[in-house]
Amino acid sequence: MSGVAMRALGTTGLQVSEVGFGALEIGRDWAADVNADPRHLRFEDAERLLHGVLDLGVNFVDTAPAYGLSEEYIGRALAGRRSEYVLATKVGERWDPAGGSVYDYSADGVRASIERSLQLLRTDVIDLVQIHSASREVLERGETLGALEEARAAGKVRFVGMTGGVAEATRALELGGYDTVQFPYNLLNLAAEVRLLGLAGERGAGVILMRPLAGGKLSGKFERLEKPAAREAVASLVAFTEGGTAEELAGLALRYVLGAREVSTVIAGTRRLDAVRANLAAAARGLEPAARERLRAHAAGLDAGVW
Repeated sequence: MSGVAMRALGTTGLQVSEVGFGALEIGRDWAADVNADPRHLRFEDAERLLHGVLDLGVNFVDTAPAYGLSEEYIGRALAGRRSEYVLATKVGERWDPAGGSVYDYSADGVRASIERSLQLLRTDVIDLVQIHSASREVLERGETLGALEEARAAGKVRFVGMTGGVAEATRALELGGYDTVQFPYNLLNLAAEVRLLGLAGERGAGVILMRPLAGGKLSGKFERLEKPAAREAVASLVAFTEGGTAEELAGLALRYVLGAREVSTVIAGTRRLDAVRANLAAAARGLEPAARERLRAHAAGLDAGVW
């Protein structure tokens, strides 16, 4: 697919595809609540998917040490195509198959994490390194950001950012020093619209959206949700699609968040190349302002308690 729309990643000078690729599910089991099979991919399948993603024109790849085998898979599969994509990873959290997530936001931990990522990703420099799930305490202490700046000065990292909730991303922008912020924003979570998006625009920060489909809930997978009230809430959004079908909901949800001018790229994680194609096709259609406002008003009235 040619003609994938590109957007500026804040003031970094980088141009990224408006639909990025989230590499969590290729390397770690995920979303058992909506996926019939939550298991991660074998390397051979991940390799085909990753090459297919780049061939479609998607040039932003987001991974993390907490994503299991994801960094290793990307390094093995795409080392020969390193110049074709913008590579983002994270520090502060890694995945231990035996014990789950392990957190270390210390300067020494950051240094060790970056060295491991460089090795696994088979690259000399990482375009963007983000603090993973940054708490307010981590942000205000500043030790993690300081270690990232040290890595930038050493030429190992080009830009620095953070990931977290809306409150944490807002605080990061208030403190300054971050080229990008990554946070959740979707039709089931509109909190970013209150202040965060506008602040990011004012500060010139790149905006990377996680969970644009609310972890698969804004797709046909919503029918697997256990709570009847949650299923009914998402079903009410299906009525806003052209054909009134669950299959169209994911595309509508993507078009909605991409309608925010401050957004640089939307991270849509998947194990399937056909889903990437569908996301790109949906994004290319756009959403008229009036239709977007009607959808926003309906989404804002949904009962948050059902989640």
